Amino acid sequence: MSGVIMAVSLMWLIFVLKALTARCETREIHVKQTTGQECQTLQVGESWLSSSALECYRECAVRLSDKCQSFVYNSDNQTCTPGSVAFGPLENVNTSIPVTGSNDMIFYTKQPIPPCDTNGNFALYDICGTTACLYLSYFQAKYHDAISICNGMNSSIFFGNTLARFSVFWHVSLNYLKSNTWIGLTDLAVKDSFVWENGEPLSDQLASWIWRPGQPNRWTPNEHCAEARHGRWPGIYGLNDAPCGLSNFFMCEPFQR
Repeated sequence: MSGVIMAVSLMWLIFVLKALTARCETREIHVKQTTGQECQTLQVGESWLSSSALECYRECAVRLSDKCQSFVYNSDNQTCTPGSVAFGPLENVNTSIPVTGSNDMIFYTKQPIPPCDTNGNFALYDICGTTACLYLSYFQAKYHDAISICNGMNSSIFFGNTLARFSVFWHVSLNYLKSNTWIGLTDLAVKDSFVWENGEPLSDQLASWIWRPGQPNRWTPNEHCAEARHGRWPGIYGLNDAPCGLSNFFMCEPFQR
């Protein structure tokens, strides 16, 4: 009888261990833990109390379904706060969470990875769960020449029409190209109305986050294209409007099918 009890106990222990392992694997597969210094998010709903980060994730998925793409959990007060797609860190976004200097920890879900022929000129770059397939130029070109070069590779010049995509652009331009970089944003069609290269207008909200303070300022009459100006403004966050005839580095992204 004792042998049967021991066998049952062993089977139960194996079951418990497998369950705990599955919980850890689920957490690793679905969410990644980081801090406000690395990634940010925007609050998309009211906070609630959860006994753990894992319970916070489960409750967030139930309450907000697909809308819950990240969450912030504070183990000190067991507060769970649902968030949007993670991004950043972007300095101008002053409505983001986690709160800098707090014990808040952000957990973000990994977004779908786009198809990418990494055997060619393209490679995958990611930040805070958002991944883009990009070609990085090794030479500078005028804006319209950059568009032609990208089109010749069945791609478009990269445009950052969401906070998550813009953070990928900023991260790559700052840490890989490390110099002035074109982004697919111009007001060539209508003066002072900036439009992304895919035809989508730049929203007022996104505009308040991605420009360098005081920009766009049309310092010269023909400043119609947007750039990250790392070369002359090292350490300064935000886009600048510049003449499209200047030569900058650029990134290409395969056309979405």
